[in-house]
Amino acid sequence: MKNKPFEIVSRHFFLFCVFLFAVGPLVLLLMNAFKPKEEFLTSPFGLPSKITFENMVAAWTEGAYGQAFINSLLVGVATIIIVCISGGFAAYALSKYEFKGQNAIMAFLLLTMSVPMGLFLVPLFYVWQNLHLMDSLVGLIIIYSGIFLPFNIFLLRSFFIGIPKELLESARVDGCNELQVFMKLMIPLSKPVFLTVALLVGLWTWNEFFFANAFIQSDELRTVSTKYLAFVGSFSSDWSKVSAAGLISTLPMVVLYLFLQRQFIEGLTEGSIKG
Repeated sequence: MKNKPFEIVSRHFFLFCVFLFAVGPLVLLLMNAFKPKEEFLTSPFGLPSKITFENMVAAWTEGAYGQAFINSLLVGVATIIIVCISGGFAAYALSKYEFKGQNAIMAFLLLTMSVPMGLFLVPLFYVWQNLHLMDSLVGLIIIYSGIFLPFNIFLLRSFFIGIPKELLESARVDGCNELQVFMKLMIPLSKPVFLTVALLVGLWTWNEFFFANAFIQSDELRTVSTKYLAFVGSFSSDWSKVSAAGLISTLPMVVLYLFLQRQFIEGLTEGSIKG
């Protein structure tokens, strides 16, 4: 019994270190965002003696984060709609029908998931220039949809496989066509996995930097991730504002995940178990 506290500490020490590694930077960012500039210079790792919102207000206005938020929301919502609709139809066909070339399509989707996306940068840059999609949110939405579709098709398909075919047959006997079967039966039964797909795509599009930085040049079209880079370059001497800008960039997705983490985990686990 004397060694029990030591066993508990040693057992959870590694988890505690991982927790500090994951949460520590966020806590430091939060403290410095509400810390006066002069106090940050003297105590960058200490608690703020007083809470000030000046950094948050200045970062929002001087960094023009309002337009960046609108751009990121437009790109995220449009990509979510495209991935959910097209990915849902593709997953439905791949899970409930047998047709020639099905295995080839699955192999192609798996191949696109394994290839680094950076390899597509040069050909995409050339094609997008000829299609006049450079420096356009529409062009960025198309790129994101193509990048995120393969994984989410597999995720949706693994969930759809677990839905009994007898339910679909009974709906067809009742007079439903294939579109009605999908809309009135598959979607209501698959709400958890569709919510997971929406959350995944929303997080990815919000945080994606590589393609957004390469294909968006206009300052008024920048998304939140690229706007933060521009802000750091302009205010690198004022780390209180930089911390506030970082908090503004990350806080929406952190809050969204905290509210929807149960549905997110349920959608992933149900899909993996049924697949």
